[in-house]
Amino acid sequence: MSVPEAATWNQYQRTQLPPPVHIPADLVDQLERLALVDFRSKQGLACLEEAIRFADQLHAVDTSGVEPMDSVLEDRSLNLREDAVTEGDCAEELLELSKYTIEEYFVAPPGNIPLPTREERATILKHSEL
Repeated sequence: MSVPEAATWNQYQRTQLPPPVHIPADLVDQLERLALVDFRSKQGLACLEEAIRFADQLHAVDTSGVEPMDSVLEDRSLNLREDAVTEGDCAEELLELSKYTIEEYFVAPPGNIPLPTREERATILKHSEL
């Protein structure tokens, strides 16, 4: 198998894609918490749904006869180096560099967005503009 010289692109009709999925509020809450992106408006939800529809094009790609890859470098032998500690015992110094720590752990990312309750979400979606 070889890599094509130029990129190829086939436009897929939306009828070839799986039907759009409904995104439950619990999943949106979890995505907001993980991605630090606010999907609390109709426009934000529409953007998320459109991104999912864009990724759905992968379902239309014919992968028959294509072997799964373990690595993009599967034709090369990767030698591991020995893990040798050259510095250490500096946990306190590193933790001092962080703006927020809890029980000797970094708090990252600082300033996570607060998540609304279900009632707040319903009100926000009801009043948001398209």
